[in-house]
Amino acid sequence: MKPVKFSTDIVIIDLEASCKTFGANVIAESNIIEIGAVKLNKKSLEIVDVFSQLIQPADYPVLPQIADITGITQDMLSDKPLFDKVMNQFIQWYGNRNKSILAGWGLYYDLPLLRKECERFGIDYGKSFVGGGLDVKSLAYLWLAKNQRSTTGIAIERVLDRMSLETDFEFHRALDDAKATALILKKVAEEYN
Repeated sequence: MKPVKFSTDIVIIDLEASCKTFGANVIAESNIIEIGAVKLNKKSLEIVDVFSQLIQPADYPVLPQIADITGITQDMLSDKPLFDKVMNQFIQWYGNRNKSILAGWGLYYDLPLLRKECERFGIDYGKSFVGGGLDVKSLAYLWLAKNQRSTTGIAIERVLDRMSLETDFEFHRALDDAKATALILKKVAEEYN
């Protein structure tokens, strides 16, 4: 099978967050507590580099429910840097804004949260990243429907299972979720060769 060829490299990002009220998913009342990302080669969609960092939340400590889901506790973050320091490291790792595009699972939450945190800390998001991103969750819906697989209860772990892909990940941890999303993107892209 011929390899997929995108015009830019793809960086799949995943965020874990703390919040003021569990389950509300209010971006204005959330802080990023972990960034995980993988760089994919534009021709092969193979992972060529990874980024992973825990972040001390500036406003909203980790709630017990979030710790239960992610395994990330407030104690784990007490000596970690704040968002601005980690984001500057991420921007350095990401590289030139015109060489890659951000992608992820359900970017309707992650990108607005990333932009909000950048604004709070005085980081110019647009200087480092091109506008929107590639939402792999939407592509997974299409793949599942096309292949007569159920589209209900769509979550990364269920999609991996429905695509017969590796499921040995620590879900709800940013780097593993980014790696899993990369596998899903590659599977979807193979359909179009």
